[in-house]
Amino acid sequence: MSELYEHRNLLAKISVKSNKKLLSSLAGFVREVAMIEGLKIEEARRLELITDEACLNVIQHAFESNNEAYFDILLERRPGQFVVAIEDKGIPFDWKKVESGKGEGLGMLLIKAFCDEIRFINLGREGKRLELIKGISGKDLSFIKEKDKSLSAREVKDISSISIRFMEPHEGIALAKCFYHVYGSTYLNYIDYPEKIKDLLEEGLQKSIVAVNEEGEILGYGGIKKEKPDSTTGELGRIIICPGYPEEKLIENILKKCIDYAEDTGIYGMYNETFSEDISSQKANLASGGIETGISVGYSDSLLKKKNRSGVIMYYIKVNEEPERIVYPPFEHTTIVKKIYNLGKFRRILKKSMGRAALVNMSDHALVDVKVYSDSGYAVMHVSQYGTDLGDLVRFRLKELCQNNIDCIYIDLPLSDPATCTFCSSLEYLGFFFAGIIPEVYNGDILRLQYLNNVTIEKEKVLLLSDFGKELFNYILRCQGEERI
Repeated sequence: MSELYEHRNLLAKISVKSNKKLLSSLAGFVREVAMIEGLKIEEARRLELITDEACLNVIQHAFESNNEAYFDILLERRPGQFVVAIEDKGIPFDWKKVESGKGEGLGMLLIKAFCDEIRFINLGREGKRLELIKGISGKDLSFIKEKDKSLSAREVKDISSISIRFMEPHEGIALAKCFYHVYGSTYLNYIDYPEKIKDLLEEGLQKSIVAVNEEGEILGYGGIKKEKPDSTTGELGRIIICPGYPEEKLIENILKKCIDYAEDTGIYGMYNETFSEDISSQKANLASGGIETGISVGYSDSLLKKKNRSGVIMYYIKVNEEPERIVYPPFEHTTIVKKIYNLGKFRRILKKSMGRAALVNMSDHALVDVKVYSDSGYAVMHVSQYGTDLGDLVRFRLKELCQNNIDCIYIDLPLSDPATCTFCSSLEYLGFFFAGIIPEVYNGDILRLQYLNNVTIEKEKVLLLSDFGKELFNYILRCQGEERI
């Protein structure tokens, strides 16, 4: 099964007999490798315990204590992360049995809330994969708060001496200082971030743009992140500017540099998420030709410790011409989807639902990738292939995520698949509602639905500059059942 994934930095792969007596030694090996790769001893020990528990779960449920079966443990190094992956080809999940409390469950992993990210991948008859992902802490940057805070104290109007250029991998400390001046001591909980950026830059998975003064200090930062070095779209990260500097102008200049890079390298476009109260970023996106393709309501930023639940606007900036694609939007959302495509000048042919014909010869098992970001309180389910068990699978994962206090849950559906028209309605019956579309992701467009777990939308705090943004927000509120603002 591991052949389905790109292991650019596979450290170890072990095939283990399904025998509980082996787990202690196996988990100890995971601990030792984790420490070699940079995890602190306390972190490595907790990862050891979680690995032991996850493997025990496989033995008890996937193989029903069959001591002659085998499963795989893979240890990987990703940019700024250490990953323990557990793969098995045991008994496929019986979602109805699981939901009744009689079968397999991995809620304990969420309750421990140790990993920065947890990933569940259901591959039907090809088995299952669980990833335990932990960020690797970089250098101790606590000294930054003791340094001169002149960056945040200056009031600079003339930016002629500030250069906009690509960031070098060795500039992690300078970037950390910039982050500290923007976020304050909150940032010290994310001190691994410069190390992760360094790894991403070296592997060709990110291109970072910085605003630098004559002293070499980084005053602003933005970047384009890609799934693979040859990806044709990129995610434009949040652009930050140190306090006291012309925010609107520097954001505009950094964004222009990002667009120039994307245009020169053949990237179709860039998508990004902007908090609705970030007026400067909204202006920069709109001025650069960006359009709103969706709004995530109820999301909160863990880095900024935001208590209010307003909205995150999804923008897409088209840079180069993309291929013509056939899409199957659900009937109830066709009008708004068509407006998004027309505004963005996308080359799309909209097809109507095929009805029950789309379900003929469908697999029994859906292929779903679930990523859980417990610190930020959200999760994303990505459907790469439909199966007749999708409803039961999503219902179980939704219940598990809600019980573990995940606030916002998203599910991404491929618009290139005619079955999206059919399954969208059944997912909305579970409480999901329209969030928007994300163009040119996974070699096509996705329809994103969202679910709020006891989260109230603070409508009055959602600030939107464009007329279409306001129209889109009103549409989403109607889908969710809120009154029009």
